[in-house]
Amino acid sequence: MSHDLHFDVHSADGTLQGSMDDANESNITTTPSSSSSRMALSQSSHPIACIFHCFFKLAALVLYIFGGYFSTNKYGKSSGAKFITVSVFLILLLAADFWVVKNITGRLLVGLRWWNQVEGESTRWIFESAPNRAVNKFDHSVFWTVLYMTPVAWACLFMIGLLKLELGWLLTVCMALALSGANVYGYYKCSSDQKAKFQQMMQQGAQAGAMSMIRSNLFGFLASTATGNNQANTNAPNASATYV
Repeated sequence: MSHDLHFDVHSADGTLQGSMDDANESNITTTPSSSSSRMALSQSSHPIACIFHCFFKLAALVLYIFGGYFSTNKYGKSSGAKFITVSVFLILLLAADFWVVKNITGRLLVGLRWWNQVEGESTRWIFESAPNRAVNKFDHSVFWTVLYMTPVAWACLFMIGLLKLELGWLLTVCMALALSGANVYGYYKCSSDQKAKFQQMMQQGAQAGAMSMIRSNLFGFLASTATGNNQANTNAPNASATYV
């Protein structure tokens, strides 16, 4: 059983100065970084999706950068068993990031999804975008910025590994480039499809507006013509009567 200790501090004249718990609570303050991150995530419609959209990418990059320290033995030489262990964990993080971005965060943050459908011996790639969906600006910015920056970061690490001739690590970097590049290409196609749908909607709206203008002008012309004929018919007897 746990007991909470509560102490009251009295001065020499017997007045109560305050409890230790109150003093401790008054000293607890929130850090600016935590408050700023909470304020940033408060702008998001799907904060958990934003976190996982960045978490696996950041974890994979950190593990790759510092993985060399974990894969060496006490003599400073590379250990094959430790290298394999780090590589396996890195591949798992990359696969988890690919699956989360492809199936969850893209659909929640920007309303896009891409997938493939096997039809017999052929494979059909499908790129979808949610129609008439209002996308949160913060979610949109986080999704596309992180999505495009990920292959750029892995490309820089590939160049560094190539200069150091770290062939073992380059295989993992190539896998990271392939998976992140596949997501970039898939969502780029989805975005192009969304732009094409938007342009098609604009064209249909313009055509509908033009047709309505033509109809209104045509009806106005017919109405004015009918009014002019009626006036001519009413004025004709009056003229004949005047000349007689």
